[in-house]
Amino acid sequence: MELLSQLEQKIQAVVTQRNQLREELERVKAEYGGHETEIQQLRRRMEDIKSENAAMVKERDEIKQQVESILKQLEALT
Repeated sequence: MELLSQLEQKIQAVVTQRNQLREELERVKAEYGGHETEIQQLRRRMEDIKSENAAMVKERDEIKQQVESILKQLEALT
């Protein structure tokens, strides 16, 4: 009978521990889910910035070519 009582106490302890772990898992999932959304937003923003940077590099190169062309024309006039 004593052995049965000890077994029941151990089972109750394991059940309690399992419930605590489930609650902790749910808390971590909820916390991680919020960060996942933030990470996705940051990734989209990074892609936008990369696109903007590529456009600016292209524009810079075009302006550089225009300036070089103007300088050549000026040199030809002198």
